[in-house]
Amino acid sequence: MFREIIENEYIVMQEGTSEGTQMKYRKGEYWYKKDCHGKEGLVEYLVSGMLKYSTLNPTEYVIYENGYINEVAGCRSRNFLAAGEELITFYRLYYNEFGKDLSQVLAHMMTMEERIEYVMEFVRQSCGLDITDYLKKIFTLDMIILNEDRHLNNLAVVLRGNTFVSAPIFDNGMSLLTANQSVNWHFSMEENVRRVVARPFCGSHEKMFQYFGTGFYVDFPGVQQWLEKEEDTREKQIMLHQLKRYSFLAKG
Repeated sequence: MFREIIENEYIVMQEGTSEGTQMKYRKGEYWYKKDCHGKEGLVEYLVSGMLKYSTLNPTEYVIYENGYINEVAGCRSRNFLAAGEELITFYRLYYNEFGKDLSQVLAHMMTMEERIEYVMEFVRQSCGLDITDYLKKIFTLDMIILNEDRHLNNLAVVLRGNTFVSAPIFDNGMSLLTANQSVNWHFSMEENVRRVVARPFCGSHEKMFQYFGTGFYVDFPGVQQWLEKEEDTREKQIMLHQLKRYSFLAKG
């Protein structure tokens, strides 16, 4: 766990997020985010910790540490871009080409399948990149962790010279019911799990998962042994609940 004092000169404002304009810090090789609505930093840490026990390559997701930024809880991650590389979100990619908000374009489409196929075809034509495998992994993860914040600025490609590649999976903090907008703790954990609303193609994580299929498997015993050593929080208990719920994703 880190503890860092960061001056205002390191603030970076990012527009077009689910929360309007989001404040982050960039200092040295690290990006820093303070918690805003719950224990987002803890969740980022738990999610990337779980993925270490998955069949994903470590380059396919961002690793987060939880800690304190100016005495406020949050998280940090190393900059994953090499010199000369550029991260371009789906939102910005579409806006740069058409001058329109992609989320508003998708909102006028009637079905999940139509939205998915439209975005995949747009990225294929714009970047020469098939993102099927990328989205398969994203929606497997989001189903497990109950992510309500997979908006079009949390899906991205990386430009390397003249070539595009899928970005590593990043920004998973509004998950595990810690900052989910649908949560109401007058209800049980199980009821809150059922109330979760997915993004960006439909409101159901399972429907998006079923469309793409399994993106990775998880070493469940390994995750459980690791979690036993972690502080007992509600977010940890929800992760254990979700792993048990999707036991078919256990690595064989």
